Amino acid sequence: MATKVKVGVLGATGAVGQRFLQQLEGHKQFEVHALGASDRSSGKTYKAAARWLLSSPLPPCFSDMIMWPCDVTTKDTPFKECKIVFSALDSSVAGDIELSFASHGVAVFSNAKNHRYEKDVPILVPSVNPDHLNMIKYQQEVRGWDSGFIVTNPNCSTSGLVVALKPIDVCFGIDECVVFTMQAVSGAGYPGVASLDILDNVVPFIDGEEDKLELESRKILGQISSSTTTSLSSMAFTPQPFKISAHTNRVPVIDGHTEDVCFTETEEEGNSKGSRGRSSLLFILLLLLLLLLSSLFSLLSYFSCQPKR
Repeated sequence: MATKVKVGVLGATGAVGQRFLQQLEGHKQFEVHALGASDRSSGKTYKAAARWLLSSPLPPCFSDMIMWPCDVTTKDTPFKECKIVFSALDSSVAGDIELSFASHGVAVFSNAKNHRYEKDVPILVPSVNPDHLNMIKYQQEVRGWDSGFIVTNPNCSTSGLVVALKPIDVCFGIDECVVFTMQAVSGAGYPGVASLDILDNVVPFIDGEEDKLELESRKILGQISSSTTTSLSSMAFTPQPFKISAHTNRVPVIDGHTEDVCFTETEEEGNSKGSRGRSSLLFILLLLLLLLLSSLFSLLSYFSCQPKR
């Protein structure tokens, strides 16, 4: 059997860190070798440091792991043996810590927003823009890193939007897009939105979310100039040039965001009403497919958590 790649999780005690651990338990390629959190948790076992928030039980393989500071330069830290770290750090501290890991040769995959809008950092959605990974070599050259790099994921609402818009943009082109979100309380993290603000209510604005949706969608759906050449010095992200207006709302639902999306196709010669109708139908079918997949995943998660009889 091939040796598994040693990985670490930064911010492992929080809600996002727990999701990382849930996905990494029993992984075929990765072995969780190091867990990092705040100095307050350092030296404790994971089960003592973390308040487990997920519906599935805390995986026993992580319970007795010792927590370490999120510092790759700490003496004897197991992070030095990790090739990859998954960062679930809060944006208030993520920036410098992630830079330190990358500069010491560690591949950083970050959930934080800090580096998303930098000119050499991909915002990756594998089914949408895998070619953006070509920017890593440029990032390493510009920053003088040998093997480390930073790749981020997008805001949660952006992920679903770009997956639906990508095939439409490829086939027909998008000129304008308006998106209204109805975002679950889980998206606010733990402890999240105050109960008196959200119970029987819709909060019609989420600070910072609208800018993320607009900036990230255009970057993810955009292109890399010179991505097919050997000239790294000329590489740059070119955002997709459609207009987008986002309006974000928080709703009293635990998990699962909903989006209402309207768009117009690029005006081109020969672009008929028939093609517009076909694109609208395609969009509806894509949303139905996403809904079906989400329902199947929820059912599988439910039955996997039931005790065996």
